[in-house]
Amino acid sequence: MKLKREKIIYIALTVMAVFCGVIWSVTNIAHDCAYQISMSWRLLSGDRMFLEMWEPHQTSVFLPAVLMWIYEKIFHTTTGIVLYLQICGILIRGAIAFLLYRILGKALKKPVAYGMALLFFMISPKDYALPEFANMQLWYSALLFCCLYGYLRSGKRMLLAAGAICLCLEVLAYPSCLIVYFGIAGLLACYSENRKKDILLFTGICVGLGSAVGGYFLFSLGSDTFRQCLEGMLALEPSHTVGMGDKLVGYLKDILKVLPVFLIVGAGGFGISRLFLLFGRAGKGMATKKGQAKGQLWFLCSAAIFLAGFFLNILSVENRTAYSLIFLFLAAAGLWNVKVLAGEEKRIYMCLSVIGGLGFGATLLLSDMPLYPSAAYGLLAVIAALIPIAGGEISEGTRKGLFSCFICFVVLLAFRCVYIRTPMTGRGQICSVLSDLSVVRVGPAWGIITDELGACIQRDSYPEWKEWIRPGDRVWIIGSVVDTLGYLYEDVETAGPSTMSTPSYSDAVLEYWRLNPDKYPDVVVAESYMGNLAYELQINEWLQSWLEEEYQPEQIVDGIYWKYYFRKKR
Repeated sequence: MKLKREKIIYIALTVMAVFCGVIWSVTNIAHDCAYQISMSWRLLSGDRMFLEMWEPHQTSVFLPAVLMWIYEKIFHTTTGIVLYLQICGILIRGAIAFLLYRILGKALKKPVAYGMALLFFMISPKDYALPEFANMQLWYSALLFCCLYGYLRSGKRMLLAAGAICLCLEVLAYPSCLIVYFGIAGLLACYSENRKKDILLFTGICVGLGSAVGGYFLFSLGSDTFRQCLEGMLALEPSHTVGMGDKLVGYLKDILKVLPVFLIVGAGGFGISRLFLLFGRAGKGMATKKGQAKGQLWFLCSAAIFLAGFFLNILSVENRTAYSLIFLFLAAAGLWNVKVLAGEEKRIYMCLSVIGGLGFGATLLLSDMPLYPSAAYGLLAVIAALIPIAGGEISEGTRKGLFSCFICFVVLLAFRCVYIRTPMTGRGQICSVLSDLSVVRVGPAWGIITDELGACIQRDSYPEWKEWIRPGDRVWIIGSVVDTLGYLYEDVETAGPSTMSTPSYSDAVLEYWRLNPDKYPDVVVAESYMGNLAYELQINEWLQSWLEEEYQPEQIVDGIYWKYYFRKKR
């Protein structure tokens, strides 16, 4: 009977995860998604990396570019390509989660291995399904773990070589992940039987591949041009070049803001657990040693408070990454209980924690995000915490309580998937399923469910482009928080230095056109509404001066959501 009940739970959770995957496939497209897609498309259109592409995340384009190339070759259109990439992303995430389950299941109990794989599938750092740089960082780090742990178990050097390739791909997805190398070297030094040979092999492959990629760009562009392109790219993306001192101050402020939350939850959990012990039977038989019952019940009560807060946060439709507090709670609990681990369990925990923890650190080094929303980038370290939490000398009652808390958390993540949407418009990038939603029926985003305004922008912009934009035009899309899917509406050439969703405009743009004179735009498409430019564009003195004094368009056309500046009259 017990086995049958467990089987039903596994099936129910798997069906729930698949259902969430279907929802993610047709929803949650925001500006960063358009950035990744348009950046990959310009590579397929022939733009050269670093010289003509000044996007800070351009080294992450390879996977989506390959997938988009396949789609375009088969269907000869970009209509529906976003939905296709979404589906591909969910299939890739599901495949990696299944691989994790199979590998972890060789050394861990089935409930723990399954829970770790399920949690990996249910979380995306930005709630996106498609292969964008944040997801790829997580995917490649998970594959790196699979290869590394597979090698440590089997001794097959091919797996170690594959792990080095996975690390190189992770670095391409997020360059600061280079620091993960030092963690892998440390793990090999601790767990490998052939420490020196394995570290040399791993290092040699990483250095060889890195030198090949870096050498290609350096010699194909020339050292001076390459340096100028890097300087220009950094000048146009100041948010990712904030000094480390300023970042550390910001992270300290984040800690001080949230620390009271943990203190309140801890105090609340302590008080509730003592009430249970005082007036009820809770805690009796929960532990095998004196004093354990109080600590275990305190942990369960604190976990329940976090879950209740997470539920209220979902209903409030405010903070998209509120689960980060639960992640930090889990990671801390895992670290507290790590002493119960030994053998294979401890080796898995250490490998996952080092790779995930350094991935989290790499995100903090390069990203402009606050501390806590970055926690999802350390997902491997979070799922590793389930091993010591579920291990050790705990009673059946405590085990059931932990199991119930985990089920509640996963169910809340599924509820969040159903209830919370990431729309194509709006700076907050969050709305509820109760908002006015619509399906995009034209263009690259065909089939995507988003907010009503986002669907209207796609509906009205697509035919405008077909009317005013000609194949082969050099087009520069500008705005405040800008949707760059327009580059895929027509067979055009990207004329701007970057397809970033949060661009900046300065003299660095002129440097781009000095290095790439054939990229000077035929058409500038500016974010607008019924002829009124976006406020951020109106107050940008450099941009307005360039449009009026240098570009001097011969024709200006007001669309519904865009203003079209034509260099030559049509």
